[in-house]
Amino acid sequence: MDEVVLRARGLTKRYPLTAAASAKPASPLLEQPGSFDALAEVSFSLQAGDTLGLIGRNGAGKSTLLGVLAGTIQPTQGTVETQRRVASLLDLGTGFHPLETGRQNAESMLSLYLRMSRRAASGQLSAVREFSGLADRFEDPIRTYSDGMRLRLAFATVSVLQPEILITDEVLVVGDAEFQNRCERWFDAFLAGGGTLVLCSHDLGQIGRLCRRALWLENGETAALGETADVVRAYRESLGAIDNDDSAAAGVEHDSGTKSGLPFEVTRLSLRDTAGSECHELPAGSAARISIDVAAPAGVPNVFLGITTAELVPVYGVASDMDGVQPEKIAPGLYRFELSFPDLPLLPGGYRLRAHALDETGTRLYDTVQIEFRVQGEIPPGPRGLVGLPHRFLPQEPA
Repeated sequence: MDEVVLRARGLTKRYPLTAAASAKPASPLLEQPGSFDALAEVSFSLQAGDTLGLIGRNGAGKSTLLGVLAGTIQPTQGTVETQRRVASLLDLGTGFHPLETGRQNAESMLSLYLRMSRRAASGQLSAVREFSGLADRFEDPIRTYSDGMRLRLAFATVSVLQPEILITDEVLVVGDAEFQNRCERWFDAFLAGGGTLVLCSHDLGQIGRLCRRALWLENGETAALGETADVVRAYRESLGAIDNDDSAAAGVEHDSGTKSGLPFEVTRLSLRDTAGSECHELPAGSAARISIDVAAPAGVPNVFLGITTAELVPVYGVASDMDGVQPEKIAPGLYRFELSFPDLPLLPGGYRLRAHALDETGTRLYDTVQIEFRVQGEIPPGPRGLVGLPHRFLPQEPA
């Protein structure tokens, strides 16, 4: 059996809301009036090489859980158990002394925050300097550094620790393109070497690429824990339901070619045949091309495309961030996604294409545009369902 390298048991973090509520309760299990639980009975375990993604809405408790795991926040109840070397990449650059040099700050960070002796820390400073790329600026006071230089120094300092467990938020790569490539190579080597990762991110595509398991937090509680694809799917579905229930500006439906006035909106959705002509009818089994234009002055958007029956029974869906796709920028604040289906296996009947504009993190759905189309042809007597899959029955050997 693989060894458990990190175990969280019943983690709860309770904060008082009023001065009167700050008195210690008779029992830690009793809920205090005027208090709230940022975390409530969160438990999980990780084995060597596991990768766990933390997802959830703002205020769900993700940052609190990261802080508890990293040891910077003490839980009200519950425990974190590990015997492995742990490093965190939370709030890179905090704690630097502005009057000390990069070298002095790196040495202090290694010895104090990462629990290395002064002698061991001094022996690692050349590696920190080389990784950071700061060259002679490594000897200058931090107060003369730009934000990017501070982040370079912080990441480089953590990189030399060679942790067995890494706890991090969305700050995975920092600085310019060259330094980002260096960070990514280090991160890939960490995972390839059997490192254990806890990653919190609003980028669900990033969670899907890096994490085999996911923990979804909702109001401080575990909403789901399991395989990443299953947990992310459930979380996405909940976002649409919650936004609609709250009558927020998410999920507004409007026609293709009209505007909703939202920060992210589908302005055009089209279906084209093999000749490149826009159409609303396709022969069964033919190729199809779908184009989605999204107006997004606030940032680079994501899209989710769904195919349903005419009665809105889901048939298929695909998200740009989960596929790691970037749109083409066709004008300032206007982006285009194009998909092709070389052999659309839908059975004859009526269907709908539904395109949804999402923000740059892929977590908030803003609007929905749909067009109806038909697949032409006669339904053969054998197949049943919504799609026709190539198949054949194998002949049986004589008894």
